[in-house]
Amino acid sequence: MTLSLFDLAALFLSLSGVIGWLNLKLLRLPTGVAMLLVGLTSTLALVGVNRLAPGLGIGRTVGEVVRQVDFSAAVLRFMLAYLLFAGAMHVNLEALKQRAWTAAVLATVGVIVSAGVIGGGFWLAARGIGVPLTFAWALVFGVLISPTDPVGVLATLKRTSLVADIRALIEGEALFNDGVGVVLFGAALTLASSGGAIAPLPLAGQVLLQGGGGGALGLLLGLAAIRAMRSIDDYAVEVGITLALATGVYALAQALNLSGPIAVVVAGLMCGRRSVSEAMSEQTRRYTRAFWTIVDENLNGVLFLLVGLEVFTLKFDRLVDLLAAAAIPLIILGRWASLAGPATVLSAIDGGVKPGLVVVLTWAGVRGGLSVAMALSLPPSRERVIILAATYVVVVFSIIVQSLTLERVIIRMGYGRAAETGNGE
Repeated sequence: MTLSLFDLAALFLSLSGVIGWLNLKLLRLPTGVAMLLVGLTSTLALVGVNRLAPGLGIGRTVGEVVRQVDFSAAVLRFMLAYLLFAGAMHVNLEALKQRAWTAAVLATVGVIVSAGVIGGGFWLAARGIGVPLTFAWALVFGVLISPTDPVGVLATLKRTSLVADIRALIEGEALFNDGVGVVLFGAALTLASSGGAIAPLPLAGQVLLQGGGGGALGLLLGLAAIRAMRSIDDYAVEVGITLALATGVYALAQALNLSGPIAVVVAGLMCGRRSVSEAMSEQTRRYTRAFWTIVDENLNGVLFLLVGLEVFTLKFDRLVDLLAAAAIPLIILGRWASLAGPATVLSAIDGGVKPGLVVVLTWAGVRGGLSVAMALSLPPSRERVIILAATYVVVVFSIIVQSLTLERVIIRMGYGRAAETGNGE
């Protein structure tokens, strides 16, 4: 059964709406967790029915529909632009400035450290289990799984009592390390595919150019959009300008071979709370917030539903599944290492990362659809099967376990809003 793009959009938006309604009525779970659980359990149930009654062809039909969705392209070329822009617009920029150095280090050095620890550990685990995997491909997995997913992180933080400056730090880090991660992923994939034949220095220069150029483009176009909105007062036109900015800056960055995620995050921050208060009337601000909240919630629902359904793309193998399970403690270790290393230096600069905060940031490192999208974008190979299985297991664990228990960790470490005046370090 072949469906058009419109049919697929109608199907998944409808499913997302129905599941969202049922969740509010019955489950009352975080939206992303509910979507993932429903998608995952429905998929497993259909797989079970297909094995018990293969003549019905249910599993095959559903599998064909799911495989028609180019998940990687949907996330990396469409959803990501709007989700990152919506997230960046709601970041408290003033609070983020208090932790600017910490966010910058975690989004760059932190991702590199985490990728090295996870990649090295994954390679050693593969050798121990007997799964053939080169270090270069293990590093690809380390890079794509290291960035905390901004969609998952922002959705999780909505339901927590985290103090303002720490919330802004985690939000800012998640938004920027996403862009850094996408750029590093391209470099790591190029290195692995070439068998190490490419010189690392030119590759590093390309990474810096893509990241820095994307940030500059987002800043320039963001300022232009603010200036345009300041000269008028019409909420329909101004909301349209923000939509055009999110779409245009991402598309232009990709056309110029710059980092689209970093460009759209900077543009979103420029159009965030402080800037729009100067450029927009109260009515326009209200409509803009409502519009981007609707975009954010609906795309979030579809994204997490698709993550749950993507189990149809997996091929089960005992050794690969064992290696995938071993990746769970590795991502926790890699995240902790990326925080514990710079903690002393950062504490001296801006109060950065204290021991209790290391625990909170480690557990707040939720992975999500972005990592799955990057894994699905890998060229067909034995390595792709291994990396995709490990990525999926980590993402499911992260969204369900870390998301649902983060509030407990926040309270236990003393970073809830009740402690804001006394322990907001």
